[in-house]
Amino acid sequence: MNISKKYLLLMTFLFLFSSNIAFADPNADLRSAYQRKDYGTVFRIASEFAKKGDPAGQYILGELYMQGHGVKKNAWTAGQWYKKAADKNHPIALYALGSMHATGVGAKKNPRLAFQLYSKAAGKGIPDAYRGLGIMHENGHGTKKNMGAAIHWYEKAANKGMTDVQIMLSERFLNGIGVKRNFGKAFLYAKKAEKSGNPGVYYLLGLMYANGMGTKKNAYHAFKNMKIAADKKVIPAYYSLGAMYIKGLGVKKNDYHAFNWFTKAAAKNIPLAQHNLGLMYLEGKGTKKNVYRAFQWLSKSAKKGLPASMFLLGDLYVDGIGVKKNYGQALAWYRKAAKKGIPLAIYSVGAMYANGYGVKRDLRQARIWFQKAAQKNVPAAKKALQRLNAARK
Repeated sequence: MNISKKYLLLMTFLFLFSSNIAFADPNADLRSAYQRKDYGTVFRIASEFAKKGDPAGQYILGELYMQGHGVKKNAWTAGQWYKKAADKNHPIALYALGSMHATGVGAKKNPRLAFQLYSKAAGKGIPDAYRGLGIMHENGHGTKKNMGAAIHWYEKAANKGMTDVQIMLSERFLNGIGVKRNFGKAFLYAKKAEKSGNPGVYYLLGLMYANGMGTKKNAYHAFKNMKIAADKKVIPAYYSLGAMYIKGLGVKKNDYHAFNWFTKAAAKNIPLAQHNLGLMYLEGKGTKKNVYRAFQWLSKSAKKGLPASMFLLGDLYVDGIGVKKNYGQALAWYRKAAKKGIPLAIYSVGAMYANGYGVKRDLRQARIWFQKAAQKNVPAAKKALQRLNAARK
């Protein structure tokens, strides 16, 4: 259960008070016990308050039972104590009980009741409840689906410092997922989350600085953030860093480093990295030329549906580079790339028909494909049509 520790401690120390308890300063004793992880003492202090009907004590008992601290873990018992505290409008207990009814852990699953409890907790300023309401509005659980309302609550949670929500909103506003694209907000929430040190934030900032999304283009900051993300094992950053080394974006061009980062990204099944790695092996760029490895990597990215790789694989089969010549396979890959709209692949299918490679020679089909390629401004296709027209005369 994602209950913010700072709110747990805040409510613990804010609401516990009684001159009848046997401790001289129960708050100090409780704080000290938490620091020592002496949950047995925490349980005893909280129990004294809970017996007297104090909602903070009841909530803390619920938390101890939920986490199995100082007592045997028991979600159902935790729920009973949360309910006692929630019935007295204890803010975090309202949220905790709502989460139980939302998930069915420790209480009967009841989305409508969960929504009501989250709403009460949100009214008392609990950020976790803001996020909970956002999720319920987005998914239509316990209330009608309403993406506008979901974003409203997510933004409230983000503005209260919830890092996970800040990152989620940054990604959404950056990519237009469930919300209209807004690079300014994407950058704003990424910057808010930056101080958390979350690796994913550095990747987002790297992208935005590199492309001038929500901020001015800044190659230095782009590389700096992307390098941090890559060093912290954010997998998409591997590819981006390789691309930066290839282009010399924010760093001096270095094919060797680019090759190394593409290798890491390719091993994690990133198609673009596999494609670029294939090209580098094909050209001997950043590594020793190896047409067989080039074919292997381009095959991987082509099979994952990357159009450029599909087209290039067709070329390799036609020329027998890294693989035995096979016009049938070449035509098959050209067709796949052509379906993805690659102009040169469309022309190449026409050329295969014109020459009878991998298929019976058919000038009518060749003309159809050349016309399609010519419409996409492929010069070779226009020349091929001219030759076909001349041959007719």
